[in-house]
Amino acid sequence: MDLRKEIHDYVQTHRDEILATWRDIVNTPSKVNQKEDLENCCSSLMTLFKDIGFEVEKHEVSETNGPVLFGTLGIDRPGKPVLFTGHYDTVPLPGDHPFRIDEQGHARGLGCHDMKGGIAITYHICRMLNELGWAERPIRIMFMGDEEKGHSGGRAGEIMAELAPGALCDFNMESGPPEPSITVGRRGDVMTKMTIHGVGAHSGSDFLRGRSAVTEAAHKIPLIEALTDIDKGTTVIVTKIEGGTMLNSVPPVCTLMIDGRTTLMSERRRIMAAMEAIAADSFIEGCTSEVSFEEYMPPFEPSEENRKLAAFVSDIAVELGYEAREAVRFGGGSDASHIALAGVPAICSVGVRGQFNHTEKEYALVESIYEQTEVLANAVVRISEFAD
Repeated sequence: MDLRKEIHDYVQTHRDEILATWRDIVNTPSKVNQKEDLENCCSSLMTLFKDIGFEVEKHEVSETNGPVLFGTLGIDRPGKPVLFTGHYDTVPLPGDHPFRIDEQGHARGLGCHDMKGGIAITYHICRMLNELGWAERPIRIMFMGDEEKGHSGGRAGEIMAELAPGALCDFNMESGPPEPSITVGRRGDVMTKMTIHGVGAHSGSDFLRGRSAVTEAAHKIPLIEALTDIDKGTTVIVTKIEGGTMLNSVPPVCTLMIDGRTTLMSERRRIMAAMEAIAADSFIEGCTSEVSFEEYMPPFEPSEENRKLAAFVSDIAVELGYEAREAVRFGGGSDASHIALAGVPAICSVGVRGQFNHTEKEYALVESIYEQTEVLANAVVRISEFAD
């Protein structure tokens, strides 16, 4: 089915509506630390997608985190579904940051770039294809409400692992940089807390009985940071140290906060095993250590299928008269990692383009929402070319 002209005409004649949807989603508060707002935003999005034919459901992940919104359009259609993923939560910047267009013609507002523009694109692709009569295969959506905290303290990762398998491919609608590109790989993170216990004592009158947790930590830090392997895209650094009680006391405890980043799952496993080994060994008799891991995002490893999907979308963009999309890797994590681990070919950062997300300077290029809607809608109607 060649809907190229109809898709182009739809986008051009619905520019105001696309912009209005973007504005409404941005102006629906959903800071990651505000449970009530997250629930309200999820409900609003459920209504939005239900009104165009989606069967929607909400999956609670914890008492504090925003729920997962999952939906299917055309549940009885044949074939494997196309999946759109992302998140509706935003970073918790202080104050209000409503949607607006600035003097340069850029969209502003908390989440305009990261990543509510991507949700607006998804909605209008589905609405458009419905109105144009396309019904070749199901379309699924899955939007998380706690991505900005790495799903810490919730079950979103488990839910993605449960619901993603069976999809033909995934478009993770995260924001992209100003230049046209498609993300095919991201670094994952392993945040580690190492707590070192010593023996507290008066540093003047009882020095020999004391065992300094801070000194033990000083021995461990070089070993921890030596786990870095730049050639493999792995970095490990101690980012925060807390230890001791007062000037005249041998420190009984010291805590190290460690930022680990990896591009490969094998490196992730190596780092975690090495951290446990470093904790188990002691340089000062009487000192002991323990580690705990805050595993936020696993790495999104580049694969042949991911690159093939990225090339497919880039070729479509060129056919439509837009710039080619370079396949790139990003340092920050995203839920494309969870989807890829579930066995679904995935690409990321195909939402609106811009920069400075997570700051008050966040902006998105307005024209990118129309361009990405057109490109991805064409990708959906031609997706059998990728699969076959």
